[in-house]
Formats: sequence, structure tokens, C-alpha cells
Amino acid sequence: MNKDEKHTKGYYIGLGLAIGIPLGIPVGLMLGNIALGPAIGAPIGLIIGAILENKFNKEPLILSKEDTVKQKNFTWLLLLLGVVIFAIFLLSFILFKS
Repeated sequence: MNKDEKHTKGYYIGLGLAIGIPLGIPVGLMLGNIALGPAIGAPIGLIIGAILENKFNKEPLILSKEDTVKQKNFTWLLLLLGVVIFAIFLLSFILFKS
């Protein structure tokens, strides 16, 4: 991590979550409940991300209004895609259960 690099606010928190959640999965497997793993890894990732955010991102980049609108639209698109995939999963589960 280069100290001179600037990132938007929350960059390192997202990075911490991306690291913490997958690392929590083996913990959940060891405890016998795989769903418990990400629930343990997410807070750990948030803590790591917050520490990194305070250390390396003291002056975050400010997004322009156009970039903020693009980011919100992309977020809504991903949310809609997730809902569609979840609906397809539920529909296939209902139609093809034995």
C-alpha cells in the first residue's frame, strides 16, 4: 500500500470485508456451522478495514456529482441483479424439489 495513493471513503473498509468474510468461512466449518463463519469474519473485516482507513486514507477522494450518480445507479443495478438471481434460485428450488 502506497501512502501517497488516494482512494474514496470506505475503500479500505470494503477491502477489510473482502478479506474477513472468506477468512471466517473456515472458522465456521471448524465450529460445525458454515453460516457462522461469515458472521464472525465480517466484524473482524470491518475492524481491520476501519484501522486501515484511519491509517492510510486520512484525506479521501471526493467524487464528482456525475460519479456519485453513476455509483448509485451501478449499486441499484447490482441489487436488482441479486434479487433476480435469488428469485431464480427460489423458483428453481420450488419447481424442482423432489
